[in-house]
Amino acid sequence: MKKFARILIGAAAVLSLGAVLTGCGKKSDSSSQQTLKVSIDPSYKSYMKTMVPKFEKKYNAKVNVTYKAMLDASDALQLDGPSGKGPDVLIMSNGSVGGKVIQGLVAPVKLDKSRYSGTVADSTKYKGKYYGAPIVIESIIMYYNKKFVTKPATTFGEIEKLSKDPKFAYENDKTKNVAFLAQWTNFYTAYGLIKGYGGYVFGKDNTNPKDIGLNNDGAVKGLDYIANWYKNTWPTGLQNATSNENLITQQFTSNKTAYVLDGPWMAASYKKAGVDFGATTIPTLPNGKAYQPFGGGKSWVISAYTKNKSLSQKWLDFITNDANQKSFFKETGEVPANKVANADAAKSNNEVVKAVVDESKHTIPAPNIPEMSEVWTPAQSMITNAASGKYTAKAAADKGVTTIKQNIKQKYNK
Repeated sequence: MKKFARILIGAAAVLSLGAVLTGCGKKSDSSSQQTLKVSIDPSYKSYMKTMVPKFEKKYNAKVNVTYKAMLDASDALQLDGPSGKGPDVLIMSNGSVGGKVIQGLVAPVKLDKSRYSGTVADSTKYKGKYYGAPIVIESIIMYYNKKFVTKPATTFGEIEKLSKDPKFAYENDKTKNVAFLAQWTNFYTAYGLIKGYGGYVFGKDNTNPKDIGLNNDGAVKGLDYIANWYKNTWPTGLQNATSNENLITQQFTSNKTAYVLDGPWMAASYKKAGVDFGATTIPTLPNGKAYQPFGGGKSWVISAYTKNKSLSQKWLDFITNDANQKSFFKETGEVPANKVANADAAKSNNEVVKAVVDESKHTIPAPNIPEMSEVWTPAQSMITNAASGKYTAKAAADKGVTTIKQNIKQKYNK
């Protein structure tokens, strides 16, 4: 027995020595190399070709990339995660993160908050924990047609004055005017005005669904201002929530409109249409307050089903650092969330980027609690009810809030 033990010890010593010698002759052992599964939208292919080799070299890891549309990847996680087919890390819109947390699909992350300015870091915060590392910020901004505008308006008073100019009379109804157009039936676009007048979605920084502020005095004043545009200035087609975006785009790209409110994602379409356009921040509201739109964006998240939590966290830390976010902007043109890269992007000659950066100083993170899903449709109806004249602004707001409360109570028992 003792002899057998000595044989085992001797054999172990030989194996140990062999391992040491092998280690001396080779820097890494592929058998110990970890693999990270990444899912990302196909639009980022070029950027990933630069980032993946750097990460693999830095962490002696293998990165397997699957190119899948962001929303599809997010939706698929519910089935792919438990089956083991899902990615370790992927990108999600900030507003969807809270719902995924409730479903148990994403894991908390360690977030270096010093990389972000203002409220950007909190865009994926849920019940005191962070569930994503922001990479992109978005905001509604104002576009203007340089054919009509040399110095963009800074107040809505200037916009109102221009909207009385017969030069911008709507071709199908000369009593209406299209100098300025906005898809305010879309609550995402309209919220900045309602917030600027003192309304809000949920209390306690959009974390308390029992406190809804869309029918307080300020919200009603903002809604009344919106309704007056629909009733007194804009063509009736602007009230159609399913087609008004196309009408707005058609008017602007046909050089019939001076100003529109929309997101940075529209810049490519305007450029393709040959419009000589500029971009700037949204004018000051009639009450002297700033427009305060939702701050949209995207973040890297970690799947709750990952078996490589440590490596996944390293990916988030790596991909959101100053240098890599600067590269992200240069490669994609999207406004980076990282404050150093963001400041760098603001120095570019791109008016759209600068407008988003400047407007982001006034943005409010879109609520990422799951109850927010019960707000969008009733809030849209609230606006269309007021715009049509079927309800007063107060009655429309009360009806909308009642519906939101009922939906939340029914779905979440709150």
